[in-house]
Amino acid sequence: MKKGVLVLSILSVCLLISFYWFYEQAEAELTVNQSKEIQQDEFILHIRVEKMAEGFQVFRSIQYIGEEQVEISHQTPLISVSMKHKNHDYTGSNVTRVLTSGNSYHPQGSKTFESPDRGEYTLFCESRFKVDGEEVRINYQENLMFN
Repeated sequence: MKKGVLVLSILSVCLLISFYWFYEQAEAELTVNQSKEIQQDEFILHIRVEKMAEGFQVFRSIQYIGEEQVEISHQTPLISVSMKHKNHDYTGSNVTRVLTSGNSYHPQGSKTFESPDRGEYTLFCESRFKVDGEEVRINYQENLMFN
């Protein structure tokens, strides 16, 4: 009888250790969805971070709020997003777009990331484009918590 209780106790402890190990190894989840607007001159950078079933996605766009119509020129992506490391890579060919007051421009879809381990990570965002031959850069970074 004592042997049976001992074996059952050992199995229970092993099962608890297995559940704890699985819980620790499971992917972390973004704790809260976040939105931010960063205005620079006549442009607003819109960033929205949303959790997904697996990972998270970042929506991004530029909104023009000036009065006169403008032509912007940029390489792709219009808004570069990276996590953990500030790594912005503009490799695409030049794109030109005319914007009028109130226009939102989002030539790329959302960027999807896999969930990292639990902890705090920095999301780096940068938009780089030219208006009337002058370069405009809008930078933003945000700390994201994953539990």
